[in-house]
This record gives sequence, C-alpha cells and structure tokens, in this order.
Amino acid sequence: MTSLAAASDTVARSGIGSVHGFLPWLILTAGWTAGAFGGGAALAWVYKRLHPHLAFYKLWAFWTMILSGVAAVVLGLRLA
Repeated sequence: MTSLAAASDTVARSGIGSVHGFLPWLILTAGWTAGAFGGGAALAWVYKRLHPHLAFYKLWAFWTMILSGVAAVVLGLRLA
C-alpha cells in the first residue's frame, strides 16, 4: 500500500517539470513577450512624439528590454 500511495502522490503533484505544468508557463511567457514588444512599441511612439530627435528603433529596443526584464524577473521569481 505504501508504494501505491507514493505513486498517487507523485501523480497528484505535477510541478513545473511536467507537461501540464510547463505548457501554461510557456503560453504565459509567449504572451508576455508579445506584450513587451507591443508595449515597447507604444512607449517608443509616445517618447518619439515627446522627443522627435530620438530614434524610434532605439526607443523600441530600450522599452522592450525594460518590459521583458520585468517579465523575466516575475517569471524567475515564480520558477525559483
């Protein structure tokens, strides 16, 4: 009976290593990355209007990096 209880306990606790535990995080990461690109573009557009002498692609890269970094920290804290 002990091995049966241990086996059912292992099945019941599916963590990040299982397919069902990893797939939602993969979807969340993909969505958050797409959101970071979109948010970076929106913030770059606003800053480009405020400061016309700045390059849009550099602003986009900067804000995407900032938003992606925030996403990485949040996801990293969850996975740690």
